[in-house]
Amino acid sequence: MPRSAFIRTLALAAPLLPGITALAAAEDETPAKNDGKPDLGNLRAFVELARADVRTQKSVIVAQNLPLTDSEAESFWPMHREYDLEYTKLLDERYAAIIKFAEQYGSMTNAQATDSAKRSFDIESKRTELKKKYFSKFSSVVPATKAARFFQIENQLNMVLDLQVAASLPLIE
Repeated sequence: MPRSAFIRTLALAAPLLPGITALAAAEDETPAKNDGKPDLGNLRAFVELARADVRTQKSVIVAQNLPLTDSEAESFWPMHREYDLEYTKLLDERYAAIIKFAEQYGSMTNAQATDSAKRSFDIESKRTELKKKYFSKFSSVVPATKAARFFQIENQLNMVLDLQVAASLPLIE
């Protein structure tokens, strides 16, 4: 990754780090469960904290990095709220899949692992389809270069969160 891209990614993600760091510190203070299963309480807290942090910071980060004219902003931001609502529904699906994984952890059968993988792939497909749908919508109200830039920013922020979620989940046993 070129240095400038790394610095930009770090700059975009920096506002999210305090909440993620605070959560990691809180998780370190929680005693481990004897059964080795992920702590559903901590998982739920992480998801809620991440969502609150992202909602608070994401629009600010996008606004700072996506220069829009007044006319473009007037059309873009309501559409962005629609996108965010649809994306949140996918996050709800993902959260439900994570909870199911956590409940099955340590005793997952091959059939359950197959179901879990298929569910994960389905959510990723829906995520991609949603981005395609909204790229077209955003491109109808702002230039395609700005719509593409929005999704670059969106993808960088989502990668930071996805990495944190992935790092907090144990591998299938």
